Parts: sequence; C-alpha cells; structure tokens
Amino acid sequence: MKKLIAGAAAVVSSVILYGLTRVSAAIYALYLTQPNVGWNTDSGPFGTAMRAVGTVPLIIAVLLFVVGACLVVAGIREGK
Repeated sequence: MKKLIAGAAAVVSSVILYGLTRVSAAIYALYLTQPNVGWNTDSGPFGTAMRAVGTVPLIIAVLLFVVGACLVVAGIREGK
C-alpha cells in the first residue's frame, strides 16, 4: 500500500511540474513577442521560451512519472 501511495504522489508531482514548466514558458513567450526583444525564427517564440526555461524540469518530470508508474504497478502487484 505504501508503494501505491508513493507512486501516486510521484505521478501527481510530475504532472504538476510538467504543467508549471509549460505555463512558465508560455508566459515568457509573451515577453518574447514584445518589440525589440525577438526570438529564434526556427522554433518560434514558444520554442525559444522552452529552451530558455530549460529541459531539466521536463527531464525530472518524465523521470518522476516513470518511477511513480513503476511504484504504482509494484503496489498493485503486492496487493494481490
């Protein structure tokens, strides 16, 4: 049961971290569209903002999700 709860908490935490990373990039993309600021033309304002925010939070969110999913599966198997 403890693995199930820990896994669910990890999954929820990863979803929150992923969402907040995307929201912060969206807010920064609005700043990039202001005059005399500019962005990379290949990836557009949102892609430029995602690079500025960084990939580390996204990697942490994916790892947390994978670990949480594994814990949930292990918790379900222990319960049987």
